[in-house]
Amino acid sequence: MTMMNNDNRTAEREMIVRICWFPKSPPAKADPDTGLYRVRARFDEAIDAESGERIGKGQFQWLEWSFRKRLFGDPFGFTMKTGSLYRVRLQKQDAPGQNGTVWELKEMLEKNVKDRRLDPIQSFLNTFAEEETELVFLNKNSISGWGVFWGWKRICMTYIAVLDPSSGKVRKETGRIFLLEKNADGMLKTKLKDLTVYRASVRRSLDQKRTWLAVGHPVSEDASLFASYIEEYNTPVILEDALGTFTLNRRYNWFEGTIQWCGQDCSVLLETEEGETDCSRGLAVLHTISQDAASFDARVREQVADQTMELLEDWYDEPVTREDYIRGLGTPSITVGVKGDMEFSFDCMEDDYYAGHVLLVPVSEDGTVGEAYLAG
Repeated sequence: MTMMNNDNRTAEREMIVRICWFPKSPPAKADPDTGLYRVRARFDEAIDAESGERIGKGQFQWLEWSFRKRLFGDPFGFTMKTGSLYRVRLQKQDAPGQNGTVWELKEMLEKNVKDRRLDPIQSFLNTFAEEETELVFLNKNSISGWGVFWGWKRICMTYIAVLDPSSGKVRKETGRIFLLEKNADGMLKTKLKDLTVYRASVRRSLDQKRTWLAVGHPVSEDASLFASYIEEYNTPVILEDALGTFTLNRRYNWFEGTIQWCGQDCSVLLETEEGETDCSRGLAVLHTISQDAASFDARVREQVADQTMELLEDWYDEPVTREDYIRGLGTPSITVGVKGDMEFSFDCMEDDYYAGHVLLVPVSEDGTVGEAYLAG
């Protein structure tokens, strides 16, 4: 049974943790009162060494410790590698206001632990069935995206039609295929083409529909059976509306257009679901906010100013009045999501407030302005 100590902390626990982030540089200053240096790392999952309980999946789990710097000692107190496992003794901290759970590192018991339960690649592979099958598919883009995944590259392809093996006919279907490439630091080796038919051995996802894992590199296949789908994809879809003309960009699943917003040209994106050509909900939202664009625009800017005037001081050397800041945000670009949510994007280029960064502002369908943040 876990007992609470007098200082409102839980009892110590022995755990195996998988480090997912470690600082690049050691702390620069020690605490002036204690003379100790403080380090923070993060783990994404752990196993209680006694009970086998899995801890932390899908949550922020912070690992913290203090140490006294020595002339020839480790500059971090304990140096850990991303992706490696460590057996440690931890104590959960009562840390209100922190983004996630904080654990105090009490003792390092073992480094570079081997435990298949926390092998991230094996955990990912285990989400797919062991049985392999063949899939002939029309690849939408060369690749839809990729990222470094625990020492591998995890590549994602999107398909928009497949060959039904039972009937020998092609059916319209959207889905995705993952491919792992053991090449984390080098150039991307996987070479695929837009609107090309491929055949691949795949394993079906156990928890996500129309999701597969490719076993080996896909090979090109005759595209004749897919000709009508390729022609349909290449046919422009143009929407004429009182607000303006919108053209479907199938690659990114959105309609692109320009409207008049407070007397200025405003770029608009209306997002659609994969394979869909309807943006009626997004267009309805755009019409709603355009009925009184000046009032809506002013309210968004006022709330952005409320949130970011202090942030501006960190980026901009010259003093700026609230009125000048609101004006200097410039004309926004507007994106409307498939569920009616919006994002206003201010590039701030006129006064270059944020050194080329873009200020993004989420806005709900009912007009509630969310927390603004910088990107780019």
